[in-house]
Amino acid sequence: MEQSDKPNWKLDLAMVKDLAEFFRIDRTAVPDVMTTMGIPKRGAGYPWIRIWVALGIDLETVKDPEDLKNPLAELKQVAAKLGESAKTTRRRSNGEHRDKSIPAYIEFGPRKRLFFPAEIESWLLGEQLPFGREQKNLSFIPGQAKRTGARKAARREAEVTLSPSPSAAAMFMAPPKSG
Repeated sequence: MEQSDKPNWKLDLAMVKDLAEFFRIDRTAVPDVMTTMGIPKRGAGYPWIRIWVALGIDLETVKDPEDLKNPLAELKQVAAKLGESAKTTRRRSNGEHRDKSIPAYIEFGPRKRLFFPAEIESWLLGEQLPFGREQKNLSFIPGQAKRTGARKAARREAEVTLSPSPSAAAMFMAPPKSG
């Protein structure tokens, strides 16, 4: 690749307002998300290049860096574009549907799943992706909101296998007589 074919990477910073729009989150959550992603603040913002690398994008394959700044699509938007319910799209992205080929998602909580619009568009049209990205599901759930992912049934099963704690009444009962 010749020097003239490469995108013009400049030191471009994303402001908190831009990232809130990009990730479709509240502005107050942006610093926590950036910390979770391991991206330090540089001056007044966060470097776009480091954000894209954290999201698994191969910068050598990017044709136009400005396309990467488009806000991520939420699950409901992707479902509407596919003409199916959000539940079906969620199952498809989880690999629970017979068609498991949908591009990987980025998770920002138990109910917040985001997709790159360019990946979805290319996938729908059967075209080559506009950029290379490591196709794995990423999870960036900040701070205390992170969950173990255990389903309710598994949690209930774990609670049943725990030894029961003695009740308050048992503390006042006479000890059992020994032989």
